[in-house]
Amino acid sequence: MITPATNSTLKQSQQFQSVSFGIKHEGLAHIFNVLRNHVYSDKILAVVREYSANSLDAHVESGNQDRPIEVTLPSHLNLAFKVRDYGLGLSEDQVRNIYANYGESTKRGTNEQIGQLGLGSKSAFAYGDNFLIRSFQNGIVTLYNAFIDPSQIGQIAKLHSESTTEEDGVEIEVPVKSNDIDIFRQKAQGLFKYFKIRPIVKGNKEFVLSDDSLIYSGGCFKLTQSVGQSVFVKNAYGAVALMGNIAYPIDPSAINWGEDSGLRTIFQRSIVVDFEIGDLEVSASREALQYTPHTQKNLIAKAKQIKDECLAEVESKMKKGSSMFEAKKLYSSIFDFYSEYSLGFLRGILNKNDLVFNGRPLTNSIWSVISIQDGVREIYATVTEFEKRRSRSGSEKVKGLGRNSIPAAEHSVYVIKDIKSNILNRIAPLCEMENNHLGRVFKKVYLIEPGAGYDQWVKEAQFDAPTIKLSDLPKVSLKDLGYIKKRPIGASAVNKKHSESVFKPLFGKGYTQAKSEHFESTEVDFEAGGIWFEIDRFVPVDTRCHGINNYINFIKFACDFLELDHTKVIAVKTKDSNKFKTSDKWKTVAKWFSENVEKYIADNKIEQKYADQSEYFEAEKIDYGEYFNRITCLLDGVNDKSKEMATLGKHMIEMRHKEFDEVKQKIDKICNWTKIPLKSCKPSHDLSSEWEIVKSKYPLYKMIDGCSLNDWRFNSETKQNVINYINMIDSTAAR
Repeated sequence: MITPATNSTLKQSQQFQSVSFGIKHEGLAHIFNVLRNHVYSDKILAVVREYSANSLDAHVESGNQDRPIEVTLPSHLNLAFKVRDYGLGLSEDQVRNIYANYGESTKRGTNEQIGQLGLGSKSAFAYGDNFLIRSFQNGIVTLYNAFIDPSQIGQIAKLHSESTTEEDGVEIEVPVKSNDIDIFRQKAQGLFKYFKIRPIVKGNKEFVLSDDSLIYSGGCFKLTQSVGQSVFVKNAYGAVALMGNIAYPIDPSAINWGEDSGLRTIFQRSIVVDFEIGDLEVSASREALQYTPHTQKNLIAKAKQIKDECLAEVESKMKKGSSMFEAKKLYSSIFDFYSEYSLGFLRGILNKNDLVFNGRPLTNSIWSVISIQDGVREIYATVTEFEKRRSRSGSEKVKGLGRNSIPAAEHSVYVIKDIKSNILNRIAPLCEMENNHLGRVFKKVYLIEPGAGYDQWVKEAQFDAPTIKLSDLPKVSLKDLGYIKKRPIGASAVNKKHSESVFKPLFGKGYTQAKSEHFESTEVDFEAGGIWFEIDRFVPVDTRCHGINNYINFIKFACDFLELDHTKVIAVKTKDSNKFKTSDKWKTVAKWFSENVEKYIADNKIEQKYADQSEYFEAEKIDYGEYFNRITCLLDGVNDKSKEMATLGKHMIEMRHKEFDEVKQKIDKICNWTKIPLKSCKPSHDLSSEWEIVKSKYPLYKMIDGCSLNDWRFNSETKQNVINYINMIDSTAAR
C-alpha cells in the first residue's frame, strides 16, 4: 500500500549543529522487544491476520488473486497454525534482506497489495519465540527457522533444502499453545468472513463461516445484522471499513464532520463499507484506523456516497407505489425507528421535501386524526387499536387502546365502525382465528369511528388504506374464544367472601382466576391483637409488591427468614380497617418485619458485619466496580503495606465478609420492602473516603481499560504492570 506523502516546511538556523536520531546496537534488543510485544493488543488475531494478508499480497503479485489461500487451524493432534500461499515464493536473498529486517517492505509502491509497514511478517514473535518459513520456488523447498536468540534480537536460520513437486509459494507455520486452539478458530472466523475470496480452511471441524444477515446493499456498502462473530468485540454491531479484505472498526466520534455532522449516524449502524487500498491510513498494528486528514476526507466522502445511494433507492421505490397507504408502508419498513439495522439513519439527515408522493411530502408512516389550529382541537375520527395483550393472570386476550393516529403497517386490518354494538365478538376473531371472515390472522385491528369532518380529512390526508365495515364482520361467540368461562363449581361459596371483612391469606396458592381465591374467611379476637394488612377488593392497598401472589409470598419469605409465624397474619378490608389502624394491639406487617429485622441482627451479633458490608458496597458504587474490587488482588505485590492503596486493600478484605452475602441480601430485601431504614453501628473503616484518596494519589489506575480487569482478561502481565505503577507512586511520593 502506498503511504500518503506528508508535506512539511522546515526552517533551520545555520548557527546550530544538528544530529540525526538513530538506534545504537545495544538498544536493538529493547527496540525489537517493543516491536514484538507492544504493537499488537490482540496477539493471536495479529498472527492470523498478518500472515493471511501477506498470502493475499503474494497471490496479487503472482497474478493468482482469484485463487484462495490455504489455512490450517491448530488442533489437539497438530498444535500449529499454518498459512500457505501460491505466490512466487521467497529466495534466500529475500529472506535475508527483507524478511529478516524490520521495516523492510516491497509493497510501498503499489495499492494493489495490503502490506507496507514491514512488520507483519514478524508478527508471530508477538505470540511466541519461533516460527517456521517454508519457501517453495522452482522445484526446491527451503525450510527456515525464525527464533529469538539469547541476544533477544532474533535470527532466521536456514535448516535445509530439498526437491519438491509442490507449486511455488510460501507456508508459514506458527506453534500454538493447546489452550489457544479455540481462540485461533474464533479469530479466524471473525477475520475470514470479510474476505472476498474465502480461504480453504483445514484442521478444525468446528470452523464455520456464517455471513451476517443482509438488510440492504448498495454499490459500496452493505447494511447487515451481525450474528456476533465479528473480530471487533466492542464494535460487533457498528460500522466497519473493509480495505484489502481487512476490516477496521470506524469510530464516528474521531471524525471532524464539520458541516456534514448529519452524516455521523451512517457510521452508527451495522454497516460494512468498501474502500480501495490506500484510501485509509491504518495503525502500525493494523487493528485500527489512523484518523489523519487523508482518512477523514475519504470517510466523509464515502458517507455522502452512501446517503446519495440510499436516497436514490428510496425515491425509486416511492415512484413505483400505487397508493399513499403503500408509500407509508414502505416508509415504515425503511425507517423503522426500533431497528438498528434499517436505513433509519436517514431519518436524521433527510430534508423535509426529500421524499414526495403524489406531490405531497412524505415524512412519516401514519395519518394523524387530530389537528390543532388556532388553539382549536379537531378530532376527525376516534381510533381504537386492538391486539392480543397479556393480562395479569398470564392469559392473552384481544383488548383495545385509544390512539390518535392510524399507522400504515403490515399484518393489520382497518375497520370502519358503522354500528354501535357487538364490537369485540366481531373484532377478536381477526386476531384469534385462522378461519375468520378475512381468511388469516392479523396482528392488529384498527377500529375507526368517523367524526365531524371525516370525509374532508380523508381527501386532504390522502387516507386510502383498504377498509372493511364492522357490520360486514360476522359475530362469534366469546365463549368459543375462551373469553367467557362457566362459573366454577363452588362459586357461590366464593362469592360469600364479598360480605366478609377479615381473611386469612392462603400461602403458596399461585396464580388464580379470581383474586378472592387467595384468601379464606376467618374470625379473630380483636382484643388479643396481632399482625394485619389492608386489602381493597382483595388487592393489598400497600403497593410494595406487584400482584397479590407476590405480596403474600413475600410475607412467607420474610417470616421464614426471621423465624416468625406467618399464620398470625390476617387481611382486613378497607371498610373495617380504621379500628385496626388505631389499635395499639395490632401491627402492620411492615412494622412487624422492621422490628424483627433489628432484633434478628442483635440476636445473631452481626451488627458490625452488616455495617461493614454495607459500607463496602457503598464504596463499590462510587465508580465501576472492577477497579475497586481488583485492589485486593494486588496486595501480594505491593512493597509498602503502609501506603494508601495497600491500606485500602487490607480494610476491604477485613470488611467484605463474603460468607455473609446471602444473609445481607435477605435483610436488605426485607428493609427495602418495609421502607424503614435499618439502624446499625458505625463501619470499621470509611472505605468511601479511602477510595477517593486512592484515586487521587494513583490517577492512572482509573485510566486502565476496565475490561482488562475482568476475571476472564486479568492476567499476570496486567497485574504486574499495575503493581509496578503502585510501587512507583509509593516510592516517589515518599521521597
